[in-house]
Amino acid sequence: MSGMLIRLAIHVVSLLVVFYFIWNVHSGFFVAAVIMALILALVNAVIKPIVLILTLPISILTLGLFVVVINILLFALSFAVLNAFGYHFDISFGRIALGWLVYVLISTVLTRVI
Repeated sequence: MSGMLIRLAIHVVSLLVVFYFIWNVHSGFFVAAVIMALILALVNAVIKPIVLILTLPISILTLGLFVVVINILLFALSFAVLNAFGYHFDISFGRIALGWLVYVLISTVLTRVI
C-alpha cells in the first residue's frame, strides 16, 4: 500500500512541475495534478494495454517508436478527461507532448532516486 502511495506522490510531483513550469498553470494546479495522476493511472491500467495490442504491427514496423506516439496520445486523453472535470486549461498539443516528455523524465529520475 505504501509503495502505491509513493508512486502516486512521484507522479503528482512530476505533474506539478509540468503544470507550473511547462504549461504555466499557476492557480488550482495541485488538485488538478492529483486528479490527473489518478486519471493517468486508470488510463495506463485499462486503455494502454488494449491500444498496445491493437497497434502492435505498426509498433513493430516503426521499431517501437510508435509507442511514444501512443503514450503522448494517452497523456493528451488524460488531459482531456481532466478538462471534462472542470479544469479548463488551454494547452496546445505541442505543449502537451513537451509536458509528457518532462513528466516521464522527472518521474523516472524520482523513481530511481527513491
